[in-house]
Amino acid sequence: MELFNFSAEEVKLINRSFKFVGGKELGLDDFSDRTLIIQTENFGDACADVSRYFPEIGLENMNARLVFNTSRTGYHKILINKETISDLSYIHTIINEAVHLWNLHQFVNEHGNVYRLDPEQAIQCYFNEFLLWSKFQAMRVATRAHALSVWHTVNGEEPPADGRYRFIWVSVPLDNLLGSLRDMAQTTISASLREKFWRFLEESALYFGRLAFYQREPLPMALDEQFPATQIDDVVGLNNCLSFYAALQRATQYSAWNDEKTAIRRAVIAMQRHRAQELSRP
Repeated sequence: MELFNFSAEEVKLINRSFKFVGGKELGLDDFSDRTLIIQTENFGDACADVSRYFPEIGLENMNARLVFNTSRTGYHKILINKETISDLSYIHTIINEAVHLWNLHQFVNEHGNVYRLDPEQAIQCYFNEFLLWSKFQAMRVATRAHALSVWHTVNGEEPPADGRYRFIWVSVPLDNLLGSLRDMAQTTISASLREKFWRFLEESALYFGRLAFYQREPLPMALDEQFPATQIDDVVGLNNCLSFYAALQRATQYSAWNDEKTAIRRAVIAMQRHRAQELSRP
């Protein structure tokens, strides 16, 4: 990967961070020599320029914009928003987008050009569920790479003597998840409910992705005492939501995603039905 507008020290730390990612989580050999990572001075303008040729597909965020080129020989870009970067957060952002790139690379090999999917095709190939899984997977991997990069920055190059990394606390932001949950709970008009519902699913995938670095079982309450279990149970059903988390956890790479995509869809449908039933109550 070619890095632009990064210092020599940042490049060194970025290259080190990729060592904390498994080969099946990120197959760098398939696209690293065709990927440019650019820290932009004006993120909004840069995104507007690329959107004319590469439309948004649902993985964009305020920190970065992935430009996925479906051509087998074309160049990909990862645009980094310099204004939202602090400390070592550029590592988290770059790994997150690189994992999305690898996931898209595999998806396109199996299903064809993502920019040409019509709604019916998207349903048939589980594209919306794929986006949720990629958000979860990228967040899980990026959280690990960032946490271990920070650990080594503080403690030096050598790993722990017993091979076990230890962290003083687990910090998982809840504001976006709570906001999406509140918006959905307050929405009674079916026309706008789908948009609110999918935003909740996206925020759930990101939240669970952060937790998944620290746990292998779907037990958010064990790590986050502020996890809104009661609110989630009221709105979409707690067991449905935890089934969603469990299926995402089992899909640790693309081949496993293919095994779990129907379980992810079942959990999504169960949450959707729960909400519909709650809205229909007198």
